[in-house]
Amino acid sequence: MGKPKLSTILLSLALIGALVGAVVIFLDRNKEQARRIWVEDQLEKIKAAKVSLEQERDELAKVKETLETQLTDANTQAKKLSEELATEKRSRDAVSDELNKARTQASDLNKKMQMVETEKKAVSDELARAKQSYQALSNELTTLRQAKEALERRVKEMLTAQSSDAERIVVNPAAVPGAAAVPAAAAVRGAKPAASAVSSGAGLEGKVLVVNKEFNFVVVNIGAKDGLQSGSRVEISRSGKKIGSAQVERLYDNMAAATVLIEEQKGQIKEGDLVQVTS
Repeated sequence: MGKPKLSTILLSLALIGALVGAVVIFLDRNKEQARRIWVEDQLEKIKAAKVSLEQERDELAKVKETLETQLTDANTQAKKLSEELATEKRSRDAVSDELNKARTQASDLNKKMQMVETEKKAVSDELARAKQSYQALSNELTTLRQAKEALERRVKEMLTAQSSDAERIVVNPAAVPGAAAVPAAAAVRGAKPAASAVSSGAGLEGKVLVVNKEFNFVVVNIGAKDGLQSGSRVEISRSGKKIGSAQVERLYDNMAAATVLIEEQKGQIKEGDLVQVTS
C-alpha cells in the first residue's frame, strides 16, 4: 500500500482531537452538572440547617428571656432576702443588747439582794442583841427597882426607929448670912434647923445612911422638908477630907437618894460619912 496522505493524517488527527474535545466537554458538563447538583444539595442542606439554627436561635432567645426573667426574680429575691437578713441581724443584735442589759441588771439586782440579805442579817443580829440588851436592862431595872424599894423600906424603918431628935442636919452659919450660930454639940448630934433658913438647899449638912455599891448611889438623911432640891449636888467627906460627890436623883420628905458622880469613889464612901449640899 502507498503511504497515507498528509491531509488524511491531519484530518484524522483533527477528528480525533474533536472527538477528544467532545469527550472532554461531555465530561466537563457531567462534572459541572454533578457539582451543581452537589452545590444545590449543599444549599438545601444549608437552608435546612439555617432553618434549624433559626429555630434553635428562637428557642435559645426564649430560654435566654426565661433565664433573664428568672435571674431578675432571683436577684429580687436575693435582695429581699438580704434585707430580711439585715433586719433579722439588727433585731438579733438589739435582742442581744437587751439580753446583756437584762443580765447586767440581774447581776446588779443579785448583788443588791445579797447586800440586802447581809444588811438584813446584820439588822437581825443587831435586833437580837438589842433584844438581849433590852432584856438584860429590863432585868437590871427590875432588880434595881426591887433593890430601891427594899432600900426605901429599910431606910423608912430606920427613920421610924430613930427618935425625933436623933442626928439632925445643921446649917453652916457661914453659908447663910445672918443665921444664928448653932452650938457645936448640936452639930455633932445632927440637929436640923428650920427649912425656911435653907430654902436654897446650899449649905445643908447631913450624913450618909446607906451606901449601895451595886447601883452606885447613897441615901442621905436630908430631904425636901429641909430645903433639898432634886438635882442638887452634895459633897461627901470624912474627918474633914473630901472622899466623893453625888447628885440628888430622888427626893423624899426626910431623905434623898443621890448617884455617886465618880464610880470609883463609891468604894470609899461609908455609912455615917458627912454630907454637905454645895449647889
